[in-house]
Amino acid sequence: MTEYSSHDWRKNTDDAIVVDTQSKNEMKVNESKVIFKHPKSLQVEEVDVSRLIRVFVNNQESNKRSVK
Repeated sequence: MTEYSSHDWRKNTDDAIVVDTQSKNEMKVNESKVIFKHPKSLQVEEVDVSRLIRVFVNNQESNKRSVK
């Protein structure tokens, strides 16, 4: 697999979903964001879930140790 830019990647996650493990509610990945407080800067960050998938796949392809 080749690395994808962010504008290419959303077409690959169009049918992907995020599932709440307790309520089993489903959300479309391309319409979802993760909002969290950065542990070092303590600033609130927003990241598109589709971008997280892109980073995960690219890291997995590069055999990075941080991908589990």
